[in-house]
Amino acid sequence: MNHTPELARLFAETGQALLQPPPPANEEEGREYVRLFLSPQGALCPPWQSVWLGEAGAPRLLGPPHHMALGWFREFGFEPAIESEPADHAGLLLLFYAWLLDGGADSATLARFETDHLKWMGPFAESLNRHCQTERFRELAQVLSQLVSHG
Repeated sequence: MNHTPELARLFAETGQALLQPPPPANEEEGREYVRLFLSPQGALCPPWQSVWLGEAGAPRLLGPPHHMALGWFREFGFEPAIESEPADHAGLLLLFYAWLLDGGADSATLARFETDHLKWMGPFAESLNRHCQTERFRELAQVLSQLVSHG
């Protein structure tokens, strides 16, 4: 992957967009955010790696990917601003990857994190693109797909 400050910025912006609902002034996008992301049992595009890689038919939070991500965060001294969110939330994983890029992590470390925590985001981005109904989330899906597919 090309490791530039611009790439780190794109990962960080995409992570923030997945973590934060649109401003209250935009009701349509706020409803879309809830519909797409907020319920692990009923969201169309649950943003947690544990849900995507868990047992079929039994999506759950706080599975092994959550604990692996916590290990990464602790190893590198990363303190997410949103402590109440499971560590394997796509937004947090993207923010951490941007943080690694900004910190000049070596290519082996970046590749290991990509394998451990970014590979599932290709299908997540495809699902988001398939289910979204607003331009904001269509663009988000396209950016995310480009970020995680270019190695």
